[in-house]
Amino acid sequence: MSSRFTRARHTADDDGEQFSRLYEQTSRDLLAFLLRRCQTAEAAADCLAESYRIAWEKRGRIPSGDDARPWLFGVARNVMRRETARDQRTAAASRELVVAAERANATMKPPDSTVVEAMAELSELDREIVMMLSLDGLAPREVAAVLGLSANVVRVRAHRAREKLRGALRTSIGQVQA
Repeated sequence: MSSRFTRARHTADDDGEQFSRLYEQTSRDLLAFLLRRCQTAEAAADCLAESYRIAWEKRGRIPSGDDARPWLFGVARNVMRRETARDQRTAAASRELVVAAERANATMKPPDSTVVEAMAELSELDREIVMMLSLDGLAPREVAAVLGLSANVVRVRAHRAREKLRGALRTSIGQVQA
C-alpha cells in the first residue's frame, strides 16, 4: 500500500468533531472580541460567521492544541479589518455619489411640463439622442459611439427631433395663449 493512503483513517467526521470542539471552546470569547471592535452587533456576527467559514476551509492548517485559539483570533481580526476597510470604501463612494448628485441637481432646472410632453412625442432613440446632446453635453460622435450609430445619423436624427420639438412647443404655447 502506498503512503498516500495512510490518511484513510482520518475521516470528515473527525474534522467535524474537532471543529465543533474548537467552536464550543472559542465562539463566546471570539464574539465578545468582535463586539468590542465592530460598529454593530450585526457586523460582529457577520465577522464571526466569516471567521469560522475561513477556519473550516483551512481546517487542515489550524494549529493543534493551545495554538488554535490565537490563530482563530488572528483570523477574526483580519476578517474584521477587511470588513471595516470595505465599509469605509462603500461610505466614501456613497458620499461621492451624493455630492455628484447634488451638483447635477443644482445645475438642472425643473422640467417644464410642455417640454416633457413634447419630448414624449419623440421616439425613444430620438429622445435619447436629444438628451445626450443637450443635457449630458456629449458631442455627436460620442453619442454615436454610445448608441452604435454613425455621427451623421446622430446629427440628422437630432436635427429632425429638434424640429419636431419646436413644432410641438409652438403648438403648446399657441394653445396656452388662446
